[in-house]
Order: sequence, then C-alpha cells, then structure tokens
Amino acid sequence: MNTTFETLSQNLSDMIAQTSRTVVSVRGRRAAGTGIHWRKGLIVTSCEALNSAEGLRLATPDGQTFDTEVLGADPATDVAVLALPDGVALPVAVLGDSQALAMGQLIATVGYSMGRGGRQLFSSLGMVSQAGGPWRSQQGGQIDRYLVADLRLYRGSAGCPLINHSGQVVGFNTFGPRRRVLTIPATTVNGVVDQLQQRGKITRGYLGLGMQAIPLPENVQQQHGLSQQVGIMVVSVEPGSAAEQAGMLLGDVMVAFNDQPLESLRQVQTFLGPQSVGQPLEITLLRGGVLQTVTPTVGDR
Repeated sequence: MNTTFETLSQNLSDMIAQTSRTVVSVRGRRAAGTGIHWRKGLIVTSCEALNSAEGLRLATPDGQTFDTEVLGADPATDVAVLALPDGVALPVAVLGDSQALAMGQLIATVGYSMGRGGRQLFSSLGMVSQAGGPWRSQQGGQIDRYLVADLRLYRGSAGCPLINHSGQVVGFNTFGPRRRVLTIPATTVNGVVDQLQQRGKITRGYLGLGMQAIPLPENVQQQHGLSQQVGIMVVSVEPGSAAEQAGMLLGDVMVAFNDQPLESLRQVQTFLGPQSVGQPLEITLLRGGVLQTVTPTVGDR
C-alpha cells in the first residue's frame, strides 16, 4: 500500500527528473554555473556563472558539450542569456508564476555542482523562507519579488531553477550576501529576455548627464516643501543626448523623478533600468531657485 510519504517522494523525484532535462552546465575559464533552457535556443543563467564572454561551453544532461556565446547580460538583475546551438535536442523549461509563491511553501531545485570529480548533477528540497515585494539590487536593478530560498547550493550551481509544487520553473537561484540563496523571479528574467529578443541587445537607460549629489540648504527645502536633504546637480550634459534635447543645463539640481524624491546617485540608476528605455521620465529640478519640470525620453547605452 502506498503511503502519503511514498507518493510525495515519487512526485518529487518525477519533478526533479523532468526539470533536470532542461538544465545545462555552464563552464568558463574560471567560473561555472547552471543554465536553464528558458526559451527555444536561449539559455538563462546567473551573471555569477560568467567570468568573461569568451571560452564558454555548455554541457547537456546526456554529456554532450557545445561552445556558446553571451547574447546579452544585465548584471543589475543578474540575468545572462546564452545561445543554445541549433539542432541541440533539449526540452524547454515549463515556466510558472513566481507571484503565487508564499512563505513556507515547498520548493526544489536541480543543477550542477563543480568539485574534484568534475560536474555532478544534484537536487535540493527546501521551502520559501522569505517572500516580499519588489526590491532593488545593489547595482540598481529592479527585481519583481524578494524571494529567499531555503535550499542548499554548491559551487557551480548559480543559475539553477526554482521549482514550485507544480513542477514549474518560477525563477533561478543565485547567491546573495552571506551566501544567502536569493531567487530572481521568472517575471524579471522574462523582462530581460523580451528586451533581448525585441532589441537584439540588453541596454540600460541613459540620459547623457554627469551628476553629483549635493546638500540642499534648509531654507531651500522649506521654501519648496522638499522632503530630502540632498539633490543631484548636473555637472555635464552630453551633446545630442536625451537630457540636452529636453533642455537640461549645467547647474540644474534634480530633486525628483516621476514625483519620487531623489536623494542619491544610486536612486538615479534605479530609474534607468532596461524598462526605462524609450519611456518619458518626468524630472523635477531647481534652476535659479525655481522649481521646473522637464520630460526627456530616456535613451539607451
């Protein structure tokens, strides 16, 4: 007679086996990781798995190895996209909704670890230990959900899939501060992949400004009802840039983007992610002691 535990165990084993057929080992000259066949011909992995764009090779579950190239990467969201050579028979991962994950739910992963014996396939079972809303990475990337996975990862496993209870891939795992396992949600990954397929490259927003954070005098804060103590002063404007076309000048002090107060250069970076390219950006600034608004269309770089 099958017990509940036996049924659960067999279901987990089947899920791991199915997903393992969609993952590959990624090897560089001094780094390694795990990749997921995300869309036909496209392998997604963590930027942590890359040490350069040269000398990269993929190894499939059946032991075949192939050269690959980086089609695009966005270090701010930790998403790298590699090419799967034509003719390689590798199933595409079944993707799911990371928004449905909740703290305490069971999750799993399967990927590759690198050790003295070479690459080894491994699996790990755990739970969602933290789940929150959108957040910004240290490099200013917009991540759609804050997910911490209680999973055991190994050297060479960054980029391995996060598998939900339905056997769907809802993101990939990478190492955060203090080796905490963070998950980059599928929605964030899809945004980067979409941009690559639509534009042929992964870009970030660009205004064409040189900037410096400066303190705002208390009387200026009070006069204009500003909540922050710091503004972002324009110290250079690139000819022909989005900023110049919008009429921005040296000495302008930016205090808000889209009505959100600015207090650091890092905040500026967060507004200039891949999603900002081609979009209008309302900038509130001080010019000659007067508040004004300009709306450049964000360029790319």
